[in-house]
Amino acid sequence: MAADPALIATLSPQQVACLRLVGELRTSKQIAEILGISSHTVDTHLSNAVRKLAAANRMEAARLLGDAGGASPPGPPQGPPQGLTGQSPPVATSPGPVIDHAGQHDDVAPVGRQVALSRWLRLAIIAGGAVALVYAVVLVVVGAEVIMRMTGEYGHSRSAGVASSPPGASRGM
Repeated sequence: MAADPALIATLSPQQVACLRLVGELRTSKQIAEILGISSHTVDTHLSNAVRKLAAANRMEAARLLGDAGGASPPGPPQGPPQGLTGQSPPVATSPGPVIDHAGQHDDVAPVGRQVALSRWLRLAIIAGGAVALVYAVVLVVVGAEVIMRMTGEYGHSRSAGVASSPPGASRGM
């Protein structure tokens, strides 16, 4: 089933960009990172595109876009998305394709929090946190000791003015 070119024309640039990346077998999270938007926004763009194209799912919508000539230009072959390896992907990655309002590809870096720290800086931050934690524990212990001494001193000063009686003696006798 070929998509009607009029239906393809109703897609927004963001919907086209998301569908092209679905055609590259990208997940919503990966698409969100490439385009610099949230994965919820990606899912919204894709569901709206699927609805506009009357497709069964996002893969069919991406195929319809590709069949209508809306596929991304040929480039280096893209492998399947990386699976979970127990290690996060590198923070600094090459920018992915982003569609501008004219429908052209621009290589724009994704927007969002991306901080690359060296191994030694991360180690220094961890060591500093450990030292701060030990310092906090020492402060709590010293504070508790000071409170115990204060309550002990005040307890002795209140009873200092009262005559002491031998143990077992009654007061009224």
